[in-house]
Amino acid sequence: MNPLVGLGTCAGLGVTLIVSGLMRRASADPARPTWAARTGYGLTKLLRLSGSSRHLGQDLNVLGRSEESLAVATTLATVTAASGGVVVCAALGRLSVQVPISIWPLVCLATGLAGAVVPSLLVERSARSARRDLVHSLACWLELVALAQAGGMGIESALDAASSLAGDPSFLRIRRALDRARHAGRSPWDGLGRLGSELGVNELEELAASVRLAGTEGARIRSSLSAKSASLRRRQMADAQGRANSTTERLFLPAIVLMIGFVVFLVYPAAVTLSRLF
Repeated sequence: MNPLVGLGTCAGLGVTLIVSGLMRRASADPARPTWAARTGYGLTKLLRLSGSSRHLGQDLNVLGRSEESLAVATTLATVTAASGGVVVCAALGRLSVQVPISIWPLVCLATGLAGAVVPSLLVERSARSARRDLVHSLACWLELVALAQAGGMGIESALDAASSLAGDPSFLRIRRALDRARHAGRSPWDGLGRLGSELGVNELEELAASVRLAGTEGARIRSSLSAKSASLRRRQMADAQGRANSTTERLFLPAIVLMIGFVVFLVYPAAVTLSRLF
């Protein structure tokens, strides 16, 4: 077996074991941060100061992850990417492409910084998807609340009944927010507004503001909830159409390249035959 293949296999196995061990320790004892967590905290602070991850706290809240787990993942991604830079330089040397030793630290620094950004980007992407799911559940919840009110329930009973109908994580978040507001002696809309600010979901904050303006009359609240639900559905349809159009645009270039390749595949034999004749 090629020595480089064996070395790469051992390195990958070692990194996997280190990642699993550090993640397990981070989740088991969050009060005592590991060295990887402490290093990751510094890296994530630099990312926040640079402006590349301003809403990182809200993204972690909506995903239900801790800052320490992200810090450990950031440190390990940085170390792995920097090690990858060393491996690339060494591989280029074996391929007779000599890379000066003085450039190796710069390559490691560049790959390490690129690796440090990856976990935050993945968190941001996952949080965006989680917020879309939460907004979809919010629209369904508002419809259920309006139906419960139309059946004769009061606003408090309708909110509790609608949030208890499903075991979806988004419904559970809404139910906990309502429970916290009730135990604190506040209105349910204050709890929903606070949940929206914690998770970075503007629709929840807009809902709380619109219901506060509607006052305390049941009919006005029901009409306000129905209007907000319809607005959320229209917004979701527009977002889905925008994502579909974006996907279609991204597939346009590969389709053109595939068509050109197919035309070359058809024309090439005829072109070779004609060239031999003339």
